[in-house]
Amino acid sequence: MTEEQRLNIYLELADKISPEGAEFLMAQSPPGGWEQFATKSDLKELAAQMTVKFAELEVRMEQRFTDFEVRMEQGFTDFEVRMEQGFARLEARRSRDVWAFVAAVATIMVTIIVAVAFIG
Repeated sequence: MTEEQRLNIYLELADKISPEGAEFLMAQSPPGGWEQFATKSDLKELAAQMTVKFAELEVRMEQRFTDFEVRMEQGFTDFEVRMEQGFARLEARRSRDVWAFVAAVATIMVTIIVAVAFIG
């Protein structure tokens, strides 16, 4: 609102009610003017913008959670594969050790049998 508009409003109010009443009413206008206040349409537009922004945020968050879940599943799968490979190596080593032990015991037994046969 321009100063000329304010003056016209004041003069009309002063003429209709009184100069004191006009001054009181003019003093009630907000600092910065009435155009600084949000209207219902302003609020409606803001609500629509916020709805869009929240929907975009929800999509981005959902995508990040999905990506995180995929990475976690891949990590668990990789871990499981490494564990299975480790257990397979341990099993092979254990099997090899058992056969080495059996061979050693058999060798000792054959040696004892041969020794007993030659001595006896």
